[in-house]
Amino acid sequence: MPNTEKDKKNFLSNKDIPKFSWGGRTQEWEEESEQLMHYMQDQIDDQESNEVLNKKIEYAKQKQYW
Repeated sequence: MPNTEKDKKNFLSNKDIPKFSWGGRTQEWEEESEQLMHYMQDQIDDQESNEVLNKKIEYAKQKQYW
């Protein structure tokens, strides 16, 4: 049975999140959204435990037969 306790999530205030502006050209918007996505993914990766990280690494090392 999975862990029934909810993980505590560390939410950042809007001041800590990189600036995201609306408007502009499509290329500028794509670059800003990509930066924001990477920032958010880094926050998620920092919260992962070593056990979960090791499981992901072991899974990635397996050969996949499609």
